[in-house]
Amino acid sequence: MLLDHLEQVYLTSLEGLGSSYRMKGYFTMQTKSGEAVKVPFEGVAFGGNYGGHNVNVNISDEERSLLSRDVEDSTAEQIEDLLSEIQRRLLNNEMIVDYDKIKPEEHENLDGLGLP
Repeated sequence: MLLDHLEQVYLTSLEGLGSSYRMKGYFTMQTKSGEAVKVPFEGVAFGGNYGGHNVNVNISDEERSLLSRDVEDSTAEQIEDLLSEIQRRLLNNEMIVDYDKIKPEEHENLDGLGLP
């Protein structure tokens, strides 16, 4: 199963837009050959207004092909399940944040997303 190959989720960029944020990052997957591969993503996070916290993450068509070719033959549904798990981890702060690139003092209050 594709989810079994997911290792870590990393957040590398977060830009505040009021109660919403644009984000970038990547997640690592173990390939068929046992190597780790980085898969970049972009997304939008909404910080707690009307309906609670929410995150939407997308990857490119090229990255979808890479997952199917190098990690595990996968269906579109399995890739969506993987993206749902990444979104869940982001919402639950189960990620590694690159604080060298994300400096909260340069942004609006990030408390709504669980960042200091």
